[in-house]
Amino acid sequence: MPIATGHEREELESELQGKKILEDVNNPVGPFGTKEAPAVVKSYYDKRIVGCPGGEGEDEHDVVWFWLEKGKPHECPVCSQYFVLEVVGPGGPPDGHGDDDHH
Repeated sequence: MPIATGHEREELESELQGKKILEDVNNPVGPFGTKEAPAVVKSYYDKRIVGCPGGEGEDEHDVVWFWLEKGKPHECPVCSQYFVLEVVGPGGPPDGHGDDDHH
């Protein structure tokens, strides 16, 4: 294995096991999310931007972008699809700073 650390190492190790972490994180796909069974979106951090394209066929709509945060299910205002965040990385804020770090 080449020298790698952090996320790159996780990706290489998972690929050796036949899994691709980034595909699950960067291209989430799955059934339409309901309140009882929300669509699960994976993230390395405690929040990420997600785009909802609606359902399939006539149920599609223009992409609605929103912040999805750990522990806060989100309902799309257009199609009522539900989303939850699953943290699969180190957690914390995506920019490496806390929300109250205003320099």
